[in-house]
Amino acid sequence: MEPLVIAEQGHFFTGLREHGGPAGTSVYGTHVQYQAPPSVRDNLILVHGGGGQALDMLTTPDGRPGWSTIFLRDGFAVYTVDRPGLGRSPFHPDIYGPIGPPASYEGFVATFAAPSPPGLPEHTQWPGSGDRDDPALAQFLAWQEPFPPDLVRAHEDMRVGAVALLDRIGPSVLLTHSFGGAFGWFALSERPDLVRALVAIETSGPPFLNHPVLGEFSYGLTALPVSFGPGGDDGKLGGIPVAVVSSPCSGFEPSCHATADYLRECGADVTELRLADAGLHGNGHAMMLEKNNVEVAALLTDWIVKHT
Repeated sequence: MEPLVIAEQGHFFTGLREHGGPAGTSVYGTHVQYQAPPSVRDNLILVHGGGGQALDMLTTPDGRPGWSTIFLRDGFAVYTVDRPGLGRSPFHPDIYGPIGPPASYEGFVATFAAPSPPGLPEHTQWPGSGDRDDPALAQFLAWQEPFPPDLVRAHEDMRVGAVALLDRIGPSVLLTHSFGGAFGWFALSERPDLVRALVAIETSGPPFLNHPVLGEFSYGLTALPVSFGPGGDDGKLGGIPVAVVSSPCSGFEPSCHATADYLRECGADVTELRLADAGLHGNGHAMMLEKNNVEVAALLTDWIVKHT
């Protein structure tokens, strides 16, 4: 493999806000790490899911290069986000409220490495055995964090971060995962002229989901109002390219299909990318961490290039 050449890199916080508390006035926001190659194809913003952090995109649990490096090699200037209260955007209960329980072998995120739900193809791409003796699963759980406790607050944080980041770096492609999908929906809502394309990986849904743990997605794909919708009097997305990506072994495909149909009604130019249809088999919910993450990234780069 050719040496990796980085022309520019750094870190910054965006979407900064103040919080007054017993200790005084504090500042919080969205941490962003960036790297750019000598010749830039496009800006690409990577947004992690659920209780994850930027590490979901920076590496894999078995130590291989993550999507941030792979897409950098593909010519993108890569901006990798830590959503507020997660990763290098530190959590404090005075700002975000009570913290939830830690990630565990018995919890939801451990199922990312587990066998497929009944009736689905065999999950073969996780880079380990997926059980208590799996060092890859242990690494993955070690960097997971408590899931955001307040859906409305988490979506407002993503809205502020998306707007501020796009205002700072300009037109970009966004790639979001799972619960981080709202970062992309708010970008489409607030800065559609700065979104060149959006890739939604196994995104939270279906539209108008009322989940006993996550909460209620009252406005279709979000818990906060957006500028677009499926109704005749709603704003439309004007043909912005959106790829809704699903894995064959996670159980998310029906929800992703419903989300794709909803986005079409909202005026997006939607492609449904089912990995199995592209000849990529055995993937679960966290495809960016799995054994074939290079091949999956190549599929996404090809789609981005064709739609921007």
